[in-house]
Amino acid sequence: MSTHDSHRDRAGTLRAAVSGDTGVTEAALRTAVAARAAGGPPVAEPYDELARQIGEASYRVTDAEVAAVRQAAGSDKAAFEVVMSACIGAGLARWDTAVRVIEEATDAPA
Repeated sequence: MSTHDSHRDRAGTLRAAVSGDTGVTEAALRTAVAARAAGGPPVAEPYDELARQIGEASYRVTDAEVAAVRQAAGSDKAAFEVVMSACIGAGLARWDTAVRVIEEATDAPA
């Protein structure tokens, strides 16, 4: 297995974890939050603002945004899942873009 394939496998594992059924929160919420952080369509508040902010500029996330998600999600563990889903969505969107650019480059090996 090449390093490239290994990285694709790991990205797939992250995608599966976000959409899997082993979390405290609903898989649909985690998937929607990940997509929103990657520039996707809005989701219900208070998740929307937090996911958007994580995707655009995570350093601007406020304590109030996290507290609102914690309140809506019902627990610290559920809020953590929402935050991690947004982080994974934002990170994978950037990774997907980088892979696409590398693959489109004519002078770079695939």
